[in-house]
Amino acid sequence: MGIQKLNSELINKVIQQDRSAQFQLFELTKSMLYSICYRVLANEDEANDVLQDAYVEVFQNIRKLEHPQALISWMKTITIRKAIKESKKQILFAPIEDHNPATTENFDAWFDAEVLDQAIQSLPDGARTVFVLVAIEGYSHQESAKLLGISESTSKSQLHYAKTLLKSRITNLLQA
Repeated sequence: MGIQKLNSELINKVIQQDRSAQFQLFELTKSMLYSICYRVLANEDEANDVLQDAYVEVFQNIRKLEHPQALISWMKTITIRKAIKESKKQILFAPIEDHNPATTENFDAWFDAEVLDQAIQSLPDGARTVFVLVAIEGYSHQESAKLLGISESTSKSQLHYAKTLLKSRITNLLQA
């Protein structure tokens, strides 16, 4: 199953609150939306909680969706907003830690998705969130700024900061 199977018939059934269609939509989109949650929150339990909240909101408000063809974008927006909101709560309580990705002798082994994801997760919250939205999810700086409640220039500087940190960490790993 994939997003390609998301057709207008399925969308219409979901809008009509058909439970099997809702389950089908969940199965088709859960990996994509979980990935967004995890990248923003860097915590599996919190990502699962936010994902559940996002689906509740989607299914409660799907009848309000004006353009059914924009369902995926709408779901991603709901998910991102919920993840960002949760992330802001975590900033108040997050301990300050020195994050250093593990080094490895084999460059090719280091560049697997899991390790790269860990490097992204080790970024400071603001930089990580902007990096996920702009570099991974494809949002513009204007969209990112609006979602996060920051200026467009702050979004740009956070992305630059995230890239600088990632470049530095990768360079250090290559020299190790």
